[in-house]
Amino acid sequence: MQADPGVKSEFTYFLRPLRTRGSGFDRLLLQSSAPVEFSGIVVDDDPVESAVEVTEEGFLVTLPDKVRSGQLVELRFDSSVFLQGTRFDLFLQDTDQSEEIRQLVDAGDATDLVESSTNVVMLPVSQSLLHNLDTSTRVLTPNGDGVNDNLVAVFDLVNVLVPRPLIFSVFDLSGRRVYGVDLEATAGRTEFSWDGRDDGGDLVPPGLYLIEIKISGDTADRKSHQVVSVAY
Repeated sequence: MQADPGVKSEFTYFLRPLRTRGSGFDRLLLQSSAPVEFSGIVVDDDPVESAVEVTEEGFLVTLPDKVRSGQLVELRFDSSVFLQGTRFDLFLQDTDQSEEIRQLVDAGDATDLVESSTNVVMLPVSQSLLHNLDTSTRVLTPNGDGVNDNLVAVFDLVNVLVPRPLIFSVFDLSGRRVYGVDLEATAGRTEFSWDGRDDGGDLVPPGLYLIEIKISGDTADRKSHQVVSVAY
């Protein structure tokens, strides 16, 4: 299974239990290092209304009826993947038993509706650690009227497993750094905000400025740029 880095995508986890203990199961616990959001569940082609509880690592779905052997379950959810080889682990539970009793679902072919039989999501091979840079405006007007007084830069860090130096800089056309923020970050969605002031707290002169975001990689620094203008 493959996804675009940092892009919110819909996934479907197919499950068909070969044998269920007792009367079956009625809870599904999805866990992942990536953010997940429940979007629906289908049992034997019929959408099922269910109770959903957000957990620290995912969500817990409680069904109105028990799932039995041979039934096909489609668990649908949205997620944005930032790490290569991100796993989505599914556990089965029964409300008639202790919450500590759960069974991990093994990967395999639950249906011929899809070719994939894995719960691991891969990202396209790329050397880039920075993806999807977007700014709230290309024209910053810091005049206090509440419109474009701040520029917000949003981007995705991909495959950054341990904290690495991340630098947000604003340069004027002469190449002088007029504003900057240095910190450490790991994979995920990140944003910086700039109010048109330099490091000394003074408004910069009107003109064109270069926004640069730089992350330190194993072999070299990775950078992303965007030009913005400041006007009064």
